[in-house]
Amino acid sequence: MVREKKSMIGFDPLAWLDSDRAEGNDTKNQSSEKSQEKSIAKKSVKKAENKKDKTIVYLLGKNIDETALLKGYALLEKTDSGVIEKMIADVFSKHGDIKERLEDKDKNILAININNAIKSIVENRHDQVLLDGSLLNMSVSCQSQGILRQHFSIVTDVFLSAIKESIGRSWTKAISATWNEFLDGLAQEICAAYKDEIIEDKNIKLETAVMSDDVEPGEINQDTSVVDGGHPVLQLNSVQDISKSQVLKNDMLKLINDNDEIDIDASEVERIDGSALQLLCALFNYAHQNNLVINWINPSDTFKQAVNTLGMKNILELT
Repeated sequence: MVREKKSMIGFDPLAWLDSDRAEGNDTKNQSSEKSQEKSIAKKSVKKAENKKDKTIVYLLGKNIDETALLKGYALLEKTDSGVIEKMIADVFSKHGDIKERLEDKDKNILAININNAIKSIVENRHDQVLLDGSLLNMSVSCQSQGILRQHFSIVTDVFLSAIKESIGRSWTKAISATWNEFLDGLAQEICAAYKDEIIEDKNIKLETAVMSDDVEPGEINQDTSVVDGGHPVLQLNSVQDISKSQVLKNDMLKLINDNDEIDIDASEVERIDGSALQLLCALFNYAHQNNLVINWINPSDTFKQAVNTLGMKNILELT
């Protein structure tokens, strides 16, 4: 019997290997696809978590990422004013116009003042009254030192560069973007107080309209007694801050409406902020234009130091 021969043409004895390989590739592809899906899912969850962690606050006319703001502030605090000192040095070395206006100031005190200003804005971000007071203080300080609107963008750019150089990778893009918005909003708020005021030879010419409001009844609480010299006396409080500004303003209005000469007793002042000093500047500006004579009674060392620090000595005629 003749055995029938099977044709071997086209037969591949290792074909089963390819089959296993194909199955293996399919398994690997499926595994890779699942891995990619997991990776995408993880990224989506992470993004969702990041969005959930992000808190947006309306601050300085901007929608600010509060989380990034606070992270940046914590990093700045660790430098112990080092970044600010570097910023001041860089500004002075590259921008002579700004240096001329501030070169008579102690750089360490400048750094401390800037650091305290930023701190007050960050810490008071949810308290509009305190925030307004801090902004007013900054506006008075910057204006009295002859800082112009165009200077703020210069300082912001130099400040951010100093931060990146000093802090490094910890200062992320998100933090940098948030602080750029924060500083831009801060500059705009400070400059907004400049719009009705003129800077001449580092002296402030405040708009006299601040002195023309009607006195509200029941708010005249400060001492406006008359001393032996016969002039009414405006007695400043030991703590003269923004919480007492409206009362101070009303007392000023009462005095200027009825008198040609007044005295201001600043002997008890232990602390005074920019809001009170701004009102006093407005009073002296009004006095110059309306022939009102103002005399000082024993201004305290604290008061004189505050006036000198803000560059208001000439405006307030303190000797």
